[in-house]
Amino acid sequence: MLMLSATLARSIKALVMPSFWVLSDFARQAANIIPETWDRFSFRHFWGDAILSTDAYFVMDSYENVRLRNNFRNAEPTEKPDAFLGTELIRGSFCPQAAALLTALFLRHSGKVLRIATDTEPSLKQDTILICYGTPDMNFKSFDIEAWSGSSLCQFLFTPDGRRAFRLAGQLHSMEDRCGVIYDKAIVLRLTNRQDSNRPHVICAGLSEWGSLAAVNYLSQNWKELHKRFDSFGKRRDFCVLIELQCGQFENVRELTSVVWWEPGTAPSPVLASNHV
Repeated sequence: MLMLSATLARSIKALVMPSFWVLSDFARQAANIIPETWDRFSFRHFWGDAILSTDAYFVMDSYENVRLRNNFRNAEPTEKPDAFLGTELIRGSFCPQAAALLTALFLRHSGKVLRIATDTEPSLKQDTILICYGTPDMNFKSFDIEAWSGSSLCQFLFTPDGRRAFRLAGQLHSMEDRCGVIYDKAIVLRLTNRQDSNRPHVICAGLSEWGSLAAVNYLSQNWKELHKRFDSFGKRRDFCVLIELQCGQFENVRELTSVVWWEPGTAPSPVLASNHV
């Protein structure tokens, strides 16, 4: 009797186990596919449906004319203030690293390679997806996008004492020296493309090279959270997030504040979304 039971158990096991392993393998694959599919859907919504049919460009400074912004908004002081110790890097030092971060992001979630361009290339049109690296005084396209959009979410300027700064929600934010430790500020700014709302324009910029790299890293690591915060109810909204970092530590950032237009397509009316200062 015991031998019959053991034989029966082996027979049942032989019949059931293959099906069990097949179902188990299917469940594991589904568990991987469903989040990946949802991430692709969210990525497309964050960047616009055109991401499937058009190229996105990472736009960096061409460095062809370092002094081209002499008359930038007539605001640049004639005498430059002393630079913060430790922030003087060769311009564009982190461009390759920033480009690599965003290229990996786009390849993973859209299957497309991010194009690399300079800010003086005539082939770059307004009706494309642009990710501009650097502040308007360092990148032609950042300047063009900020001026062309008419956005008041964020403005880059120089303070009366000659410091580079961002203005958000009526507040100025510049670099700070706290007990010998230098803190930079950076923004991630997304604006609606007025020619095609499915091809947004993004600016990742810091007041130093460290900040610009930190902005790109922040975008690549937190785009899903930004999507949840600013793209609810099927609308893609313009937003700007201001972050702070210690120079030399671009991966460790703190969000200071954010502003958003809750009704895209209407007259500019930025609203303070959060303030962590």
